[in-house]
Amino acid sequence: MALRHENLTSKILGCIYEVHNEVGVGLDEETYHQALLKNFSRNGVPAVSKERKALLHRGVPLRSFELDVMAYDKIILALKSVQSNFLQNHYVQIISELKLWQKDLGMLVNFGKPKAEIERIPFDEKKKKFVEDYSEIKDKITSADRQLLAKVRSAILFVFETHGLGYGKIVYQNLLRAELDYRGLSHDRNYAIPVVYQGEAIRLCKVKALRIADRLLCGVTAIQNQITLFDAARLRTYLRYSNLPLGLLVNFAKSNLEIRALTGS
Repeated sequence: MALRHENLTSKILGCIYEVHNEVGVGLDEETYHQALLKNFSRNGVPAVSKERKALLHRGVPLRSFELDVMAYDKIILALKSVQSNFLQNHYVQIISELKLWQKDLGMLVNFGKPKAEIERIPFDEKKKKFVEDYSEIKDKITSADRQLLAKVRSAILFVFETHGLGYGKIVYQNLLRAELDYRGLSHDRNYAIPVVYQGEAIRLCKVKALRIADRLLCGVTAIQNQITLFDAARLRTYLRYSNLPLGLLVNFAKSNLEIRALTGS
């Protein structure tokens, strides 16, 4: 099977290797960025640099993204100069950009090693599928909590139907917060719990979850295969110290939306 945009990426690869060989190793990202733009211009590769685009929710700008380089109006390049392998946040960055700009191929490029490293990142929008699990809270919550849960679920599903999959967890947390604001549901992300050890409060610990209507904690993750045991155990700990009755784990995963309800017990 032919690679996506194979002829175009072949020319881009040649330019990348030429820049790396000529400029050398160990310089900062911006140096390689400027050198690559000059190389593209010399070799007839059409490119735009540092183009910005806003992610909108209900017509309101939520966050602005800036890509490094787009070549041929088809291929997004995310440039790095690091001595490590590519990190999770590098993949989140380029997948988010591919989604927002509606392009189907990205290239992660690392100039920071003795040999330039390039990874192709194909992107296709996933079908909107979701799975839900409320078995743990069945017959354990009040009618008022069920009504709150239904409102929060509706907000989550609206975010999912509107934006699909592909962004990082911070973006989805902010999208959910914006939707909760729109629906008039109070929430708090700067929430801390008093941790008690041997009957004594030892410190306040910030909770990595949204407290909604002072009744529900909602933890949001993204671009992981599934909700993990750690995700569930941490939310239970939060619920126990918060003395709140209900928790939700929401994972905007690689292939589907996953929602799981928990109690603190």
